[in-house]
Amino acid sequence: MKVTVERLPQSAVRLDIAADPEEFERAFERAFRRINQQVAIPGFRPGRAPRALVERRLGREVIVHEAHHELMDQLYRKALEQEELVPVSEPVVVVYQDEPLAFRVEVQVYPRVELNDYRSVRVEPREVSVTGEEVDQVLEDLRKSQSVWVEPEKPRHPTTGDQVTIDLQAFEGEEPFQSPLEGVPFVLGESSLFPQIEEAIRNLLPGESAEFDIAFAEDDERVNPDLRGKTLHYKVTLREVKERELPELDDEFARSVGDFQSLDDLRQRIRDDLLRQKAQAARSEVVNEAVERLTELATVDIPPAMVERQVELQIERLREDLRQQGSSLEEYLRLSQKSLDDLKAELRPGAEERLRQFLVLESFAKVEGIEVTDDDLEAEIERLSAASENPEQMRSIYGSPYFRDLIGDELQSRKVTERLIEIATEGRGAVIGEAARLLEPQEVIEETEGEEDQTAADVAEAAPAEPAEVSEEEKPAASAGEPGEESEEPVTIREEARDAQ
Repeated sequence: MKVTVERLPQSAVRLDIAADPEEFERAFERAFRRINQQVAIPGFRPGRAPRALVERRLGREVIVHEAHHELMDQLYRKALEQEELVPVSEPVVVVYQDEPLAFRVEVQVYPRVELNDYRSVRVEPREVSVTGEEVDQVLEDLRKSQSVWVEPEKPRHPTTGDQVTIDLQAFEGEEPFQSPLEGVPFVLGESSLFPQIEEAIRNLLPGESAEFDIAFAEDDERVNPDLRGKTLHYKVTLREVKERELPELDDEFARSVGDFQSLDDLRQRIRDDLLRQKAQAARSEVVNEAVERLTELATVDIPPAMVERQVELQIERLREDLRQQGSSLEEYLRLSQKSLDDLKAELRPGAEERLRQFLVLESFAKVEGIEVTDDDLEAEIERLSAASENPEQMRSIYGSPYFRDLIGDELQSRKVTERLIEIATEGRGAVIGEAARLLEPQEVIEETEGEEDQTAADVAEAAPAEPAEVSEEEKPAASAGEPGEESEEPVTIREEARDAQ
């Protein structure tokens, strides 16, 4: 076999592959034997007819075609292996010589990355601090979490921060839109009630009721799809109003929210927690900046097939997310006044950039010789298991192929990040100053399940391990409020306070 390779734009290659005469003759002989077993020639048992007779009866081109079918795939795979190429698209094949076989293949391949002078990347470390006002705000939030609800001395209109207990009905015309809410508590200013409902409640005294209409726009994506384009009639009754009774901010309060001996101990823990979170955020900024600069410096031509695969995977994830929310991709496109092609065009730049960063970091790891050894993996599994309540059980779980792969990927990512920080900051670290002491090694597996980065898996799907064969033929209640948002817990101490309640 003879192979010549021509590099084309967008990480494509043109392979000119020619079989040796002896190679083709052996493939032709095998093809003749297979065909001879399958055809009926009068006067001959299957497989016994002479080649000349079979060629006259069927035509030599039939045997040549059968030889091509076998040989092309073999030669294509050998050429990919010989030239160390990984295809990421379907090949386009042109046969330009029948005997001996010679053909041309154009295919997109896994891209080459040139990191260039990557060791010149520089990023300034960050220094962070915590103010007394920030600590006071957390303490106030903790007081709220430990407060009790009491009735005001005199009946009054509710205000922001009050807990109100209400009955709420919604009607579409004369018919109930959904089951009524009865005796349900909300905190004004902290709930997901529609503003119109909250405003009506603020004007009521306990025992009073109000009626009003709310019109929902057809394109209002903030509300449940069932509400869009409708006008509902609401009836709300205020049953009772309660206000917070906050605990005194003293040593006793500190002991009630965790393992603290004094209010000063609690303040110090809050300050450390805030400082740690700021340090982690600052570290992320440094890493992102370093990755951006490393990527800008590198040279890589992303094949369109990999980008399109990324886009398709994003759309499938969006489709599933919308389905879980009771909507659909079609409805999303209709309300957004976009076509599917418009959506793909919007997603394409981001998909390409994520691929670029992944490929650059992958190449960075190879050049720097970064890899996770079996010893690294076993040590991390042991660390994770030892920290659990049932170490033996967790060793068994973490030792499964799925978790070993997951832990290995995370360890690799950690090593790459740390090495990049070392280079970019010239060994000073991502965070300097007092906050640096609070930066601990990142956990490989979080106690709470988070969203897994899909880029590596997506790239794997875009770059199949086996090349495609080539052949001549193959060329709250929905009506009461807006969707809730998860609140971000700023410090660890809040979790202790909740546990102490």
